[in-house]
Amino acid sequence: MIDRFSFVNNHWFWYIILATLLVWLVFALKEWRQSNKLKLYLKLALAFIALTSLALIILKPTVISSIDTYEVALLTEGYSNERLDSLKKAQKKLQVQTYKVNESFINPNKTPSTIYILGEGIAPFDFYHIDSLNVTYLGNTTPSGIVKLKYDQEQTLGNSLDIEGLFNNGKKGTKLVLENPAKKHLDSVIFLNDSTKYFKLSTQLNVIGKFEYHLVEKDSTDNVITSNPIGINVIPENTLRILIVNGFPTFETKYLKNFLAEIGSEVVVKSQVTTGKFKYEYFNVNTKPTVVFSEKNLQYFDLVIIDAQSFRNLGSVEKNNLETVVRNEGLGVIIQSISNFNNEVNYLANFSFQSNKNISTTLSKWPKTNISKTPFSLKSQFSLHPIHKTNDKILSAYKPLGNGRIGTSVFENTFQLILNGNTNVYQTLWSETVNALSKKQLTTVNWNADKNIIFKDEPVTFSVRSHINTPKVLNENNDLIPLINDIDNSSLWKGTNYPKKVGWQTHYLQQDSTQIFNYYVADTMHWKALQSFNTIKSNRKQFETTQTENKAYTTQQPISLVWLYVLFLLSIGYLWLEPKL
Repeated sequence: MIDRFSFVNNHWFWYIILATLLVWLVFALKEWRQSNKLKLYLKLALAFIALTSLALIILKPTVISSIDTYEVALLTEGYSNERLDSLKKAQKKLQVQTYKVNESFINPNKTPSTIYILGEGIAPFDFYHIDSLNVTYLGNTTPSGIVKLKYDQEQTLGNSLDIEGLFNNGKKGTKLVLENPAKKHLDSVIFLNDSTKYFKLSTQLNVIGKFEYHLVEKDSTDNVITSNPIGINVIPENTLRILIVNGFPTFETKYLKNFLAEIGSEVVVKSQVTTGKFKYEYFNVNTKPTVVFSEKNLQYFDLVIIDAQSFRNLGSVEKNNLETVVRNEGLGVIIQSISNFNNEVNYLANFSFQSNKNISTTLSKWPKTNISKTPFSLKSQFSLHPIHKTNDKILSAYKPLGNGRIGTSVFENTFQLILNGNTNVYQTLWSETVNALSKKQLTTVNWNADKNIIFKDEPVTFSVRSHINTPKVLNENNDLIPLINDIDNSSLWKGTNYPKKVGWQTHYLQQDSTQIFNYYVADTMHWKALQSFNTIKSNRKQFETTQTENKAYTTQQPISLVWLYVLFLLSIGYLWLEPKL
């Protein structure tokens, strides 16, 4: 019974009790000499009642009482009327409420004993409303449409944009089309039967800027079912300094140097003409660097492309210098014409090759384009990172070496792609190889968002990694976004923003406005299937593992102090009047 009582000022309890007893004892000692013992005992009792009443008035007693509970059916997007009707039959006193994002539906004075969630579920950022309550998630079926999507929002000029995903319950004849900002068809896939299918769409990126591509779903008669936007930010390649070394001039080098120069790279070519004589070519270079394999000269370059013969002919000092710069400075090396190595590379990185009779291959991005290669493929090894592969055959790859990377490939005579009209394939092939191997530029600030598709008025959590002390991040409206420092990493900060506009938005550092984070915001009317799938998955994870048993909900109700005041006044009144009567 006593467990049902408590006090508002419980932290004062012992101080009040001791003070009350002390005052009562002082009063008792003062009155103890009174000869009329009956009056003495009466006055002691009334003094005790008065002091106890005063103490309780100060402590403010409360009583724990049960809260009137009820059961709720919470209707969310896509709920089933049939399931709701069957639930009403099973729960006669069921109350029905419709869920609205960012709005509380719990009455603090009347807590539901059970909440039944019908439909897709509630948004993850609203979970806190019902964290401590008993929730039964009745779920929903996985919607039809794109339910998974993977792509990089920031892309480098010349690279291939690859969009991968999962389309659920596709109907025969359904077509997925990737369109550019001008609504031009770039790539597509067609469902040959009713199925759930993984898809991959690709296109070459040849223009710098922030763009809005579209992933369009069409039926068998080419009528548009849905059109969902994809934000792509195409940034320029870093200006690379590339050294090409050949044992003799080749068509491969001729086309490669032209391509690298066209995209703005500084290119130096050293080709052996005859014994002891070399030809030097310079592109986009203001001052002509010395082409010697010394540590100082190699530090100037970001990437060395060298054929196997020249690589093998390097002297011991040159090899040591090359290895030092790769390990310490992050220089990248591409070794060409591996067939001259008798299918094995033992210096700097151990690459092993296996025989493969095919002298041409295709890649999944370009299944109809043949690419020339040597009759080998790379053997899979620990620490080997593939760049290009097909049917589990590794065609190009690299291995880390200190801060740098050493790579090779089985491609040869790739210039034939240009001659056959496949310039985009050639450019993408070499762009991906060069980007994977070249020296990585150190950035002072790194940005990252917690998801690819960001929606208007919904929270987006981002992280910023910087060595700036206490970075300050502003949004596109110049509003300061609060940041939390990671407890384990002093250079990592996290924040949350609620974008208010659709389209491209920015965050930037107040200390350095050149450090910008661009991200695309979609309207909640788009990507419906993807939103539904993610909501269903989050609700299943949240409520199927945290369901609690039914329990009685209670609250502390304050006891009326009126009777305590009455007791105090009557008791103290008698004690005050008694000597005067």
